[in-house]
Amino acid sequence: MPVVVDAALCVGCGLCVRSCPTKTLALEGGKAVVTDQACLTCGHCQAVCPEGAVVVAGLDPFADDFATFETSPDWLAPGKADPGQLIRLMRSRRSVRSYLQRPVPKEALLDLVRAGISAPSGHNSQKWAFTLLPDRPAVTFLGAALARFFRKLNKMAANPLIRAAMRLVGRPELGEYHREHYASVQTALALWDSDGTDRLFHGAPAAIVVTSRPGASCPAEDALLASQNMLLAAHAMGLGTCLIGYAVAAMQHDKKIQESLGIDRGETVYAVVALGYSTERYQRVAGRLRPPVRLFHAPQGWKGPGAAGHDLENEETREP
Repeated sequence: MPVVVDAALCVGCGLCVRSCPTKTLALEGGKAVVTDQACLTCGHCQAVCPEGAVVVAGLDPFADDFATFETSPDWLAPGKADPGQLIRLMRSRRSVRSYLQRPVPKEALLDLVRAGISAPSGHNSQKWAFTLLPDRPAVTFLGAALARFFRKLNKMAANPLIRAAMRLVGRPELGEYHREHYASVQTALALWDSDGTDRLFHGAPAAIVVTSRPGASCPAEDALLASQNMLLAAHAMGLGTCLIGYAVAAMQHDKKIQESLGIDRGETVYAVVALGYSTERYQRVAGRLRPPVRLFHAPQGWKGPGAAGHDLENEETREP
């Protein structure tokens, strides 16, 4: 078990026991003790202990060792941050498609990873992984591999017989790709081949590939939550970012591309983030499209599970 309790420091307050989601800790004889229940290594017990008596040995100090800015290990309680400034940060981050050819320090890339892994993950599995492309040659290496993939894909998509055959076997995706993306990809490939114009990474001097290793219960969600943390942190650090969806699609279809970057074949790519110092400067935040928003109320008479007289199996379905 990764949890260690220092009995000499423990005062038996029970806070760690109450905060543990898996009942890995219990009170015995006025002290917290480790049970035989599985541990999520979430760190709740360590974070809540007022005496510093509980340590989760599996937690790595890498997550706390930021190099390009200072932060505090002290917990920020709900309501103590400025929500207006947080929303301003969220709304100010924009997808950047024009970068200075100024290198991004490796320390900044590692700090973005540290920001990413502060995100939640399903069952606290933390199965994400990050591959850093720290300079322009590394980005163009990936760009060339992606260009080879899309060159082959466009050759197939241009053939009406192949599109028809795929449609007949219930795979209409190639025809949809031909209608929606073929022309723009063909133009981008021609520019790449003629003068090196980068319509995919937009000249970004660095990139990060976010993957998930096998065993995660929510691999896509975990990776994308970490990616969003990185996007916001990058803006706060003075960096611009752009998610490159074409790269994700290609790497999910052709594992050889990720293997060329040293990424294990068993991992799945969920995000590719181009980043660098933006040439763009904005004057104000932009609006967003209005989404559907629904307010649901439980049906009249609903008593909830365990309530007297309630039968879950025989509950009639009602319109809300």
